[in-house]
Amino acid sequence: MIGDGRAVMTQTPLKATAAPARERRRWLVHLALIVTLSGSLLTLIYLSHSITLHVVFGVAFMALLCAHLYQRRRTVASLARQLVRAKGRSRAPSRLAVSDTILELFILNVLVSGIVDGLNHQATDVPFLASIGFPPGLVQWHKLASLVAVVYVIVHVIRRRARLRHSRIQ
Repeated sequence: MIGDGRAVMTQTPLKATAAPARERRRWLVHLALIVTLSGSLLTLIYLSHSITLHVVFGVAFMALLCAHLYQRRRTVASLARQLVRAKGRSRAPSRLAVSDTILELFILNVLVSGIVDGLNHQATDVPFLASIGFPPGLVQWHKLASLVAVVYVIVHVIRRRARLRHSRIQ
């Protein structure tokens, strides 16, 4: 209020409102990644006679993963530089760089195994796994790759849970 009783409106800087909107979009992508991964797993478990929904959720997950990596492009580039620089052994890459690379390789393995199964119209078995005592359901490449990736994703989410909600897009 001004001394004569009139109210004064002040403008908030544009950046102050832009950051929460970007933060919200980032959170929505995180949430959508979790939902589509869960949907892919649940449709496969409970609707095993039809894989159409599983494929739809899986494709949605991969599309959102691409959006997530695009949102993190500066971080991804920085982590990639750390891995490349590690060849000289002068400085080891960060645990985050190694962990993200492992996670991306696991997800790529799930994608490739799913595509191979889809093209072959049947699950691809890994014969030596049965010979070393794996349960019959886990001798299939896509199932085993998915299980390993899901366990790693759970660890990934738990370790980064504090940053999932408030991370910022650079």
